[in-house]
Amino acid sequence: MSLHDIRVFMSQMTHEISSEYARLQARAREDPGTAGSQGEETWAQLLRRWVPSGYHVVPGGRIIDTDGNTSPQVDILILHPSYPPGLLGIKHYLASAVVAAFECKLTLTRAHIKKSAICAALLEDMMLREGRPPGEFFYGVLAHSHSWNQRSNPAYRVYQALWDYGEEFTKRPGQCIDALCIADLGAWLANMTVMQGEVELCHMGPLESLVKSFTPKEAHESSNTSPAPEPITRTIAHLLERMGDNQNGMDRVAGYLRKIGSIGTHVGAAKVFEGLSTKEIPSYAIDITDLMDSTETVD
Repeated sequence: MSLHDIRVFMSQMTHEISSEYARLQARAREDPGTAGSQGEETWAQLLRRWVPSGYHVVPGGRIIDTDGNTSPQVDILILHPSYPPGLLGIKHYLASAVVAAFECKLTLTRAHIKKSAICAALLEDMMLREGRPPGEFFYGVLAHSHSWNQRSNPAYRVYQALWDYGEEFTKRPGQCIDALCIADLGAWLANMTVMQGEVELCHMGPLESLVKSFTPKEAHESSNTSPAPEPITRTIAHLLERMGDNQNGMDRVAGYLRKIGSIGTHVGAAKVFEGLSTKEIPSYAIDITDLMDSTETVD
């Protein structure tokens, strides 16, 4: 398999999601519940193509902790390979073994982003009470399309909602939405850096996310001439990077995808967290203190 073959495969994923959207929209007018379930299964099948076969990608359910507390309903969960097969049919999944959870929407709205920001904070708190490290759990939003008019610069509207609800509900770094992917628009991925105990959180997205006056055409013309990575490709690479370690090998796959440009160069404004203890800082946050110190000492 060549590099070209891999890129074609990734492009096909986006095409399949886009093609499915028109069919599901028509279906939604007749039977909204069925259309939503079919949309969720489309995303679940895509995730199954990428995570190692030992992981369980399951549709629909709630997360339950050791005290019996349950989460709101989530659309897709990724469970650790150690999850007991006998419990997979029970739609309450053990918090200690949930690796990631996703909300799925056919047409994303600002209200959906608000609900997801609230859920991200709630689920992170649940995981912390279970003794899991901050930010270990991955929470994402997957959408076929969006509700904004193209003239209103939808990418800017998405980022504005992420920022506004992040300010309102994200009180610690790990409580954020880790990835928001709109298949026909863009992907916003949570990126964290640490410097002297201060954490900066950015949702890195398309250039037009930060410039209200840009139209999508103008943003494309002002950006790098190389083609931008597909939103789904960026999201998958980010998920694998977060899930990856030396045992499951996903870190090597994620590293390869990054090297071939699957993450790309995007932009974001920083939300700053101060006065955190080391226990509150996610392990995947990149510490740039040493890097800055070495740069300053160069003549």
